[in-house]
Amino acid sequence: MAGCAELGITEIYIVGRDPQKLATFQHSWITSPLAISVKTCPWDQLSSLLPQTDLLVNTTPVGMYPHVEESPVEASVMDKIKLGAIAYDLIYIPRTTEFLNLAAARGAMILNGLPMLIQQGAAALQLWLQQPVPVEIMRQSLQHYLES
Repeated sequence: MAGCAELGITEIYIVGRDPQKLATFQHSWITSPLAISVKTCPWDQLSSLLPQTDLLVNTTPVGMYPHVEESPVEASVMDKIKLGAIAYDLIYIPRTTEFLNLAAARGAMILNGLPMLIQQGAAALQLWLQQPVPVEIMRQSLQHYLES
């Protein structure tokens, strides 16, 4: 969320299936110093939010092994995604999840979780070593590992 605020995003909707978890999450943002509006919505509102959404992020494990053919967002709902929106799945194995396939088929730009994994690892290693780390070498090594 801090990254979104840094990019100038002023409004974020968190959509979920569990009302209690949504309420807990919403409460956790009451005292946030970020200049960003965080609103929670029940899952059935996703289809009405998608037409004006610029970034749709999947943070669930749906689409990972052994359920690689599943998507947390049904095709009929994904039909409403805005052309040119970004669909971002934090999953990186498989590289292209069903969530991303559905979004791409509807004209969304897609991004998997590999860049975030690399950047988190690099940031942690840099803190640990107290010196710059070779992010590009890390990226190449991880991609080589995942391809083998």
